[in-house]
Amino acid sequence: MAEVESLSHSAICVHDLKEAEEFYCNVLGARQGSRVNFKTDDALRGRSVHGSVILEDYLLALMVARDFMPMPPKDQHRGAHGFRHAFRVSRSRFEKTMEELKRRDIPFEGPVDHPEKSPFGQSIYFKDPSGNFLEILWRRDENVNYPKPYVYGVG
Repeated sequence: MAEVESLSHSAICVHDLKEAEEFYCNVLGARQGSRVNFKTDDALRGRSVHGSVILEDYLLALMVARDFMPMPPKDQHRGAHGFRHAFRVSRSRFEKTMEELKRRDIPFEGPVDHPEKSPFGQSIYFKDPSGNFLEILWRRDENVNYPKPYVYGVG
């Protein structure tokens, strides 16, 4: 068994890197990370062009899609098209998150109640500008002090 210690980062394919960076930073509160492989020769050799954003202690690599990515229907707010990422907020911030999405005219589904015995309380579902499904939830066990994962690198 590999026995990995934590999740370091994940990648989301996007159509427009600048638009994606603005969405993750301005809507979800991430901070700008780095950009990689903007040299034409590197890109022609198959290296990915991507930028990174950091949400709290989690790194997201925003990868420019090499091929066309079909978009899900406009009114579909949850599913597993491309990648699906869920982010946790405190219960007290959950309502403010919904208000912010409404203020920015970002359509979402929810709040959706989870089963009573689930560690999740409620979720809202929406998409980023490239059609990737996102979820924001609050957890019933938010006062339990779980160790935070360690982010090993940025890039």
